Amino acid sequence: MELTTRATPNLQFFLALSAILAIAYGAFGSSLYEGAPPFVVGTIFKASSIVFLGLIALIARSRLLAAGLLFGTLGDALLAWSPDTFLYGAFAFLIGHLFYIALFLRAGLGVSALKQPPRLLAALALIAACIVMTALLVPRDNAMFAPLSVYTGVLTLMAITSFTLPAARWLAMAGALLFFISDGFVAWNMLHPDPDPTLAFWRSFAGWMIYWAGQAAIYYGALGLHRAPSAASAHA
Repeated sequence: MELTTRATPNLQFFLALSAILAIAYGAFGSSLYEGAPPFVVGTIFKASSIVFLGLIALIARSRLLAAGLLFGTLGDALLAWSPDTFLYGAFAFLIGHLFYIALFLRAGLGVSALKQPPRLLAALALIAACIVMTALLVPRDNAMFAPLSVYTGVLTLMAITSFTLPAARWLAMAGALLFFISDGFVAWNMLHPDPDPTLAFWRSFAGWMIYWAGQAAIYYGALGLHRAPSAASAHA
């Protein structure tokens, strides 16, 4: 990743600040959803950890990356605002995935890179996981089965297109995988809640932190992809 000496401390500062906010929300955010929606404080708190990443990506002129992160921020806000805005939040995330897909395809090695055995096996494993995850977590008679299936398909495509990136951008690929896993936690927690409050808390905390780690890894791993790659970084 080509980062100037001057820029690196700023990136690390915003990443650390985002991590602190994410951990704090995971630990204490559930207490902000008592009473009737909208949950204004919970919405601001939840969105705060990713918005910093999106803003620094925008300042660094990684516009597609910034758009993906900021639509993720909007998705977080809509999911937190009210149960009635859940699907709007999912749609915001879907748009964010489309920006990630555009970034990965533009800056990657091309779809032909997926012919390489490790990348091909990873892509096939993701497709299988997408089918199994949807079948196990989302009941077919649920009204959200169709929209969530479409969303999961786009999410899977986003993760697969990350495999077209140069090997030097492995952190962005790992981030896309973590994002995929975290959405399994969202569906699990929402559609199959645990009656034990302690277990429910840790399931929610784990899913949230995996999501944050995914977004942070995409942010740190994909920052600068708008620049022309060097010969070393372009090597697969």
